[in-house]
Amino acid sequence: MFAPSEFIFRMVVNNRRRLLKMGGAALTTLPIAGCSSFGGGSGGGGKKLKKVGMTAYVRGGAWITAYIEAAKFYAKDLGIELEVRPNQQSASKQVQDIRDFANGGYDAILIGVWSTGAAKSAINQAMDRGTPVFATNADTASEKIPLYVGFSNYDGGKSSAEQMLKALKEQYPNKDKWRVLNVRGVQGNQSANQRSQGFLDVMKKESKVEVVTTLNGEYARDVAQSKVQQWINSNGRVDGIYSGNLSMGLGVVQALRNQDMLVPKGKEGHVVLTQMDGSPEVNPLVGKGMIDAAVDQPNYFYNPIAMYYMKKYVEAGNDQSVIPKVDSEVTSDDLNIKASKHKSVQMWSEPIWEPGIIREQNGHPWFRTNSIVITQKNYDQPYLWGNVWG
Repeated sequence: MFAPSEFIFRMVVNNRRRLLKMGGAALTTLPIAGCSSFGGGSGGGGKKLKKVGMTAYVRGGAWITAYIEAAKFYAKDLGIELEVRPNQQSASKQVQDIRDFANGGYDAILIGVWSTGAAKSAINQAMDRGTPVFATNADTASEKIPLYVGFSNYDGGKSSAEQMLKALKEQYPNKDKWRVLNVRGVQGNQSANQRSQGFLDVMKKESKVEVVTTLNGEYARDVAQSKVQQWINSNGRVDGIYSGNLSMGLGVVQALRNQDMLVPKGKEGHVVLTQMDGSPEVNPLVGKGMIDAAVDQPNYFYNPIAMYYMKKYVEAGNDQSVIPKVDSEVTSDDLNIKASKHKSVQMWSEPIWEPGIIREQNGHPWFRTNSIVITQKNYDQPYLWGNVWG
């Protein structure tokens, strides 16, 4: 008598021999027990990540250039062909590009979502047909994607508020009340809402702070400049101003300059400024003490992190088990984005993204990266994207 496992093995082998006599094409349809499987599952199947389509917003200055170019650099390092298509600020254009990639022989798709909900159907169709979609910077409403990589806008707003409180205590230790302006992004925009709310939630807990008003700077330098300048002309000076992105922050700086109110920290009359985002213009202003702190994103790590896991996912046969589990923590001991020379620097040499906290968002895993606080102590460091891309 054969043991059960040996009996099954011999049955499979005999069946395969009979099929071989009938026609060799059927051979590949019956894998022998114990051998690696074909297609999906942790057994893989030998597929390599060779060709990736990327659809993203590509206009907007140095920040988005860093985000896109880092993807190109990392793909080149890995020997991956990467095609980047601008969405042209059009949800329908992005949907069409996703469908083209899914139907065009690409191994996977990388997406910086333009409209959170609009691309959901096309993303789900791509996933259903076996072309995985990984999102970075802006999340998708699709619950099917393996991973989204980006920082927390809400936490960024909180961190900006904490930096403002610290600076207000140093600049105006004897004041009973600190008057503060909140300059937020486009009303209804998810990231703008989160950045503003994170800031306001911290300020609500501090009895010495009065957020005198919230101005809609529309994520635009000229709008923020105009609105802040008009408000100060009508209502007088404030002790601090928070800006929800780099463009509005630079608009606030110009508004204070136009009012002869721009002086460095520690000097009489300094208005405490904190904001989201560093940049080639912002970082030197932090160094001079005009801006007290900026909370920056590790934007040039977003796409390499996604592609790191994309490669593992595709080459494991679209196996979700290679993605870190929700509620786990990832450090550079677990995830190594290999440093490589680009733009005359050793890019990715400093893992400023860590730790990555894995959360669930929109029904899929979210690799929530850390953020970096830019101060006078580190404003000139080469690991800040604004000191690499100009």
